[in-house]
Amino acid sequence: MKTALKKQTNDLNMTALWLKNVCLLHDLLIQHSPKQSLDSDELISMTTDLSDLIRSLSDLCIQAYQQLLSITETQLQKLIVPALLESETIAGLSGSAVKLVVSRKRAGSDPRPVGADAPTMASVLRQLGALHTALSCQSLPLSLAEQALRQMTYLICACALNNLLLRKDMCCWSRGMQIRYNVSLLEEWLRSRGLQAGGAVATLEPLIQAAQLLQVGKKTAADAQAIVRTCTALSSTQIVKILTLYTPHSDLDEKVTINFIRTVQELVKGRSDTQPAQLLLDVRRVFPVTFPYSPPPALSAEELVIPDSLKISFLRRA
Repeated sequence: MKTALKKQTNDLNMTALWLKNVCLLHDLLIQHSPKQSLDSDELISMTTDLSDLIRSLSDLCIQAYQQLLSITETQLQKLIVPALLESETIAGLSGSAVKLVVSRKRAGSDPRPVGADAPTMASVLRQLGALHTALSCQSLPLSLAEQALRQMTYLICACALNNLLLRKDMCCWSRGMQIRYNVSLLEEWLRSRGLQAGGAVATLEPLIQAAQLLQVGKKTAADAQAIVRTCTALSSTQIVKILTLYTPHSDLDEKVTINFIRTVQELVKGRSDTQPAQLLLDVRRVFPVTFPYSPPPALSAEELVIPDSLKISFLRRA
């Protein structure tokens, strides 16, 4: 099984198949562990051997799971920023695409000529759908799919938010509306598949609040209090950074004043649930995974289907 996994490092469906096989064997060994009726010495020997094997299979489960995520992560990395931050999902809301292309080139990401096909939210959802389908086709537990999608949505949030915090051209009212709409498409996709309960939607909260921060009023003391009250998933450093980078959308909009930013800073200090004072999220953060125990139901000999190609028809069903 280890050899098979190494040969399928880029194949999502085959990796999911071997994850299922390893989990099944792991649960079967637990299900059929020796009972206390055995001789004590024999029981100790068998239990030790099985414990070692079960532990090895548990490690292999984690390896297969991480390989599954790594395949999807590789595909998502090049899609996240163009799809969530740069795509014109709401047509005509923001300015010319030329500005985004120039800014992307200056930021060091992969530039594309104007008019060329660029990744959209459909591209992101397609990759997430491939992961979900691979897990579903192997009848792996729903809780495992929830954990996998939670890891992927965290990656999406971290990459998008980190990029937003480093790009002045992204910090404006219209871009905030585009980002919020794009995230809502992801939320809807998760809910339509019953995956919202596992934390996948909750991990998107920092990006959602950052998009909302770009859209709310930023003038009065009441505005400052509202920002501090609603942006609980953002650190004070992140809030101040977004306010500092904020660029007026039109002549009717105004740049955020230094006094307003200082007011927000003072209010944030009084929060009881203050986030760690960090600017960028750790894109390499890995959530622990739990594999639910789900052994297959017991089958009687009469229910077994034995292929003729095995040439064991001489065996009798007990």
